Amino acid sequence: MNVLFTIAVLALAALWALAVYSRLNRLRRQILAEWKQLDGREKSGEANVDGARYNQLAAAYNSAIERFPDNIIAGAAGFRAAQRWANPE
Repeated sequence: MNVLFTIAVLALAALWALAVYSRLNRLRRQILAEWKQLDGREKSGEANVDGARYNQLAAAYNSAIERFPDNIIAGAAGFRAAQRWANPE
């Protein structure tokens, strides 16, 4: 009976870790896509680049990788904080 309980606890911990990893990875992909859009607009010379959405995503991602116990998975998987967008104008 104790063995089944231990297996169940380990399985739940593995599912939780996978869910956290998937969520952080999704946030990171969204940030990278948004960064590419902002960077492309800046290089093309478009004025008034709006980085508010990027900064919101970066803030959510950064708080997620700093929050316990998610920070354990983030550190083990190599997630690093996202830099904030600073409008050059």
